[in-house]
Amino acid sequence: MNAENTSRRAFMSRLGLGALSIGAIAAVQACGKSGGGEGAKCDDTTGLDDAAKATRTSLKYTDKSPDPAKTCSKCQQFNAPEGGAACGGCKLFKGTVSPAGNCAGFVVKAG
Repeated sequence: MNAENTSRRAFMSRLGLGALSIGAIAAVQACGKSGGGEGAKCDDTTGLDDAAKATRTSLKYTDKSPDPAKTCSKCQQFNAPEGGAACGGCKLFKGTVSPAGNCAGFVVKAG
């Protein structure tokens, strides 16, 4: 019975690692990493629920700011990309955000 539990435990561990790997790959692909930094395509809403999509829409998020002085990278709400990713995040809504993007929640960074 102990060998059977160990096998089950090992299987579940491998299953969890596989799911994490698939999630990490999907996140990198969703960022449109090939675009790079300021020109990144980060408007993929795959995996977001309807409420999260509605919040993004109501804040009028766009990947390319019409005003160069009001980009996400200059906003207090922006979470910078990590680990070489092209897309960051936002404190106001879920999903990926382009450093060159903009939304109605823009607040200039202090300092």
